[in-house]
Amino acid sequence: MSMDMRLQYDQDDSEHGFTKLMAVENTDWQQLCQQVRQTSGALGTCFAFFSDQQPAPRRVMGRRWPLLPKWTAADYQFIWQKKSFYNAISGPDLASKSYVAVPIVRGELHGLILLKYQTTAPLLNPEQRMLLDILAVQAALLWQERGEQERERQERDAQAQKGQEIGAQEGAGQEEALPARSPVPSHHLREDTSQRLLKRLKILFDHAPIPINVFNAEGRCILWNEACERVFGWSRNDIKQHPAPLNLFYPDASDQRQVKAAFYGANDSEFQEWRPYHRNGQRLTMQWANIKLPYGDTLCVGHDISDQKEIAHQQRLAANVFESSYDGIMVSDAEHCITHINPAFTRITGYSLEEVKGRYPAFLKHLSVDRELYHELCEHLKTADHWQGELTSLRKNGESYSLLLAVTVVKDEADNVLSYVAVFTDITYLKLHEAQLRHQAFHDALTGVPNRLLFGELLERAISTAERNEGQLAVCYLDLDGFKAVNDNLGHAAGDKLLIEVSRRLGLITRSCDAMSRLGGDEFALLFTALHSSLECDEILNRVQKIISQPFDLDEDIVNISASIGVALYPQDAHEAELLLRFADQAMYQAKKQGKNAYVFFDAIVHQQEQSQHQHFSQVRAGFRGDEFLLYYQPAVDLHTQSVVKLEALLRWQHPERGLLMPADFLPVIMNSPLELELGLWVIEEVLKQMSAWREQGLVFKISVNVGAGQLMHPDFTEQLSELLARYPSSLASSLELEFQESAVLADINAAVAVLQRCRGLGISMSLDNFGTGYASLNHLNQLPVDTIKIDRSFIRDLLSNAHDLSMVTSVIQLATTLKLNVMADGVERAEQGVRLQQLGCAQVQGYGISQPLPPAHIDGWLKNWANKKR
Repeated sequence: MSMDMRLQYDQDDSEHGFTKLMAVENTDWQQLCQQVRQTSGALGTCFAFFSDQQPAPRRVMGRRWPLLPKWTAADYQFIWQKKSFYNAISGPDLASKSYVAVPIVRGELHGLILLKYQTTAPLLNPEQRMLLDILAVQAALLWQERGEQERERQERDAQAQKGQEIGAQEGAGQEEALPARSPVPSHHLREDTSQRLLKRLKILFDHAPIPINVFNAEGRCILWNEACERVFGWSRNDIKQHPAPLNLFYPDASDQRQVKAAFYGANDSEFQEWRPYHRNGQRLTMQWANIKLPYGDTLCVGHDISDQKEIAHQQRLAANVFESSYDGIMVSDAEHCITHINPAFTRITGYSLEEVKGRYPAFLKHLSVDRELYHELCEHLKTADHWQGELTSLRKNGESYSLLLAVTVVKDEADNVLSYVAVFTDITYLKLHEAQLRHQAFHDALTGVPNRLLFGELLERAISTAERNEGQLAVCYLDLDGFKAVNDNLGHAAGDKLLIEVSRRLGLITRSCDAMSRLGGDEFALLFTALHSSLECDEILNRVQKIISQPFDLDEDIVNISASIGVALYPQDAHEAELLLRFADQAMYQAKKQGKNAYVFFDAIVHQQEQSQHQHFSQVRAGFRGDEFLLYYQPAVDLHTQSVVKLEALLRWQHPERGLLMPADFLPVIMNSPLELELGLWVIEEVLKQMSAWREQGLVFKISVNVGAGQLMHPDFTEQLSELLARYPSSLASSLELEFQESAVLADINAAVAVLQRCRGLGISMSLDNFGTGYASLNHLNQLPVDTIKIDRSFIRDLLSNAHDLSMVTSVIQLATTLKLNVMADGVERAEQGVRLQQLGCAQVQGYGISQPLPPAHIDGWLKNWANKKR
């Protein structure tokens, strides 16, 4: 019969109604054949089916399939038994290997898809084989659907015939017979077949390891397998309920148009690359092939190649890094023969790829000092996978260079060596720079002589040598007398020139086994080794003093200086470098006290005093850490109003053995130490706590706190004070007063003013304590931001009997009035003193005549007694 698809049976096959059914659904096979041809590129297509119950094949042949009688059942069985699938084979016509067979297996049904090519059949790639396997399953389902449909039709025809016969018997003798049942329309058969086919495809594809989905002609998803859910993140229900699911994967309008064109355009079963989006917004890279199903449905088979793309990208990136790396890279095979180098290798060594390929790395010459290291490297790599170190090698032109080398062994899964990768950096410049930095780190920038760090190393070595040889050595700490005057009068340039000349002169009297260092400023250190007696050391020190005391010509000026020298001896004074230098420093200060221009040997008694002071410091610190410190409060009153002006917080140490100690017993030992700031902040915090507690009782006082120089001028004081105040109500700051002595700010008056202004900015008031005892009080008073002047107790004690003290107090009170400052007298012990102060214009007083310092618990009782006295 004349049509694109023809069904042929063996001579013993009965065509009856099955041929008609095939003719009705001819379009299904036509589309299937077309998809097979497009996927494989074949010229003709033939489907052959056979089962255990029906060994003789039944065929469906597509257009251009040769109708040759030589193709027999034995030919199909031979191909099946030999499993000659996917590769080129010869047909019964003995043509060139122009046929390819694809197996069809579903249950008991077996079959083949035969592909006919014009010449020798090509090799099918994995993508073509995967698609042909899918089409083979579709052909099996379609064939089974035809068989089931035929059986259902035969059953319906038999039932209809039986019904007609029964009706004819029951209606015998009547005028009209019942009409016969109408046959099922062919388009219903087609739709039923397509639905069954799709249902079986769903069952088949749902658990497939690759993404497979089906979209209908309206663009809705009718099949979405588990692999799609895994790859895209969208569940089956989400996709099926969405009216336009393609828009979820391709939000860009341009991408949507291209995708829809591929869906609804010409049938295209070849894989194409697309970039859909995952549900989380990540863009994927996938290959999709679209297979047209009956009645406008489209089967999509995908493959996620995002990982492959990333691997390819990493490979390209690695290649680019290899070529563009600033470091030299050399790759050698398992036998150490060089296979690859990058341009940086040529730039660093001077050798091209043609000169090194196939050679062993040993031809790269190394300095003799590093040859042993190179051989150690080779031995190391026999048991380890990595090595790193520094070598000194030679370039092609013979120039030496330093390199930082890292060698890595590349192995396969079986731990077999594949190659060696050597990455090296030319660090010649860095090594030169390192040498310069080392020289700078160990030498004084101005004079070029060793600095403190290098002197310490030299001293350590000298001690080790002296210990082995049972020798003696001397460490001298030298400070120039009169250097500050040179700097102040002639300028720093002259001072620098003087230091350079001193270094040169000291270098003239030091032997090769000795050492000399500038420690900083105008301080030098000398090391004399291989001494036999202290008399020998005296001779050397006399030479040092003599050479320093000679006049220095500083351009137009001639200056004379001297040196104060402290000396510590090994092993008499100490066995450690740090102690020897420290003892020499202590001795130098003794030389300064003795009138300068002298040398003094270390005195153990002074050392013991320092040790005692250190021990005392440790005890104070332990007492503070052990919560043994507490605060007492001394009231100050206004004699006019009889009211309490403020309370002064006074520190006490409740020593477990010595009892209650005054500040003079422990504060001096912690001055200028970190503990001074820590203890001072603790006092302020305790005052803030006490303020808060008293305010809860309805008692509101201004409380003053004494701050020392080390605390007030510490760079972190104002910042830590601000953080401390921030933990309490802001109103407490206005009730806090800081008392400081003039000596605390004399060292740097400008810095002190800045600190005090920052404290006032926090809301705190200021009081200048012990006023009148400093020689520059009147000069600085107008600069310092203070609120109160506190007259020192030394002037109050003899106020009634000493005219000088009376005059001093009168002047201070008048000065405070002029500057609009508050004034308070400290040390009032008698009522007569208070009366006289009132007459002079100072009503605010403090002292034992008012109250002794009291514990916080006694303040309330004192206030009641004071109130009774006012009555």
